[in-house]
Amino acid sequence: MNHRTLELLPIILLSCGRPEAATPTQKSKPVVDLVKVDTAAVETRKMPKYLTLTGSVLADRSSEIAANVSGHVTATYVERGQPVKAGQIIAVVDAKAASFQVAAAIAQSKAAESQVALARQDCARAEMLFKEGALPKSEYDRQTTQCSAQLYNANAIQAQADLAGKLAGDTEIRAPMDGLIGERYINVGEYVQPSSRVASLYSINPVRINISVPESAVRLVREGQTLDVRVSAYPDRTFPAVVRLLGPALRPATRDLIVEAFAKNEERKLMPGMFATVSLVVGEADEPTVPSAAVRSDGIVKRIFLAREGAAFEMVVRTGVEKDGRIAVLEPLSDKDRVIVSPPPGLHDGHPIQ
Repeated sequence: MNHRTLELLPIILLSCGRPEAATPTQKSKPVVDLVKVDTAAVETRKMPKYLTLTGSVLADRSSEIAANVSGHVTATYVERGQPVKAGQIIAVVDAKAASFQVAAAIAQSKAAESQVALARQDCARAEMLFKEGALPKSEYDRQTTQCSAQLYNANAIQAQADLAGKLAGDTEIRAPMDGLIGERYINVGEYVQPSSRVASLYSINPVRINISVPESAVRLVREGQTLDVRVSAYPDRTFPAVVRLLGPALRPATRDLIVEAFAKNEERKLMPGMFATVSLVVGEADEPTVPSAAVRSDGIVKRIFLAREGAAFEMVVRTGVEKDGRIAVLEPLSDKDRVIVSPPPGLHDGHPIQ
């Protein structure tokens, strides 16, 4: 073999075994699909200005029903929350003692009537004798006074009989008005006295909204104004009410005026004792507004998406009053801005849109 060939052989073999250099590949950018959205213009509109106040829900009327009679309870007919009508029997107290008192009072009244009749006859006889000169003036005056005393005594006995009859009727304890039983305080077998509490009763349709108005806002409140009431039990609902009663003076300790509004309550959602937040319209102001559907709420955080240069621009906003399908945005927006209506769940800041 040629020595020259042998020398070249390792070079040839080395050249055949060397791998080709890898060609670098260019990384491709992730493709983001365009999202088709609907947009609407930001519009400046006159929106109502609200004065926000605090208050409490009160029953229109309430009553702590007393026994008004002494005796043992023989029956109860109501429970907590039960509706009752005026005059409906709530409980019954043993009427035996009262019936005996009525019988005794009636007997005393009849006896007094007989004594009055006899006294009138004596007075008539004394009158005749006195005119004939057969009766001294002193005796005539004495008998006339006795006649008057018998008449007054009879009237007193009759009044006692009437009272005994009333007490006998009071053994049936009745509701003084339509309403709902709050709590029943007595049970069968208990002994009650005239001052004993039997049950609490509430009339809650309508309810009163007791509102505290600070001195600086007194001029903004007047009778007949409508307002919106909110309670924490129903945060997404408002209850309309109307101002009916205004106090004549401010409370010196707190420098506020107590105002009462009335709200219908057929569903019994508003309950006495609830804390209420009250919104009262006191004027109008120009505010930038967007469709209500353009606002995305994540708890207490509210967002809108503006359409700018083919992309979504996310903006955390504070919102104000909602009216006629639009909501005020308390941020600097212009009528040239366009907002995305009903933004899709996956939409984020900078997302391409069409």
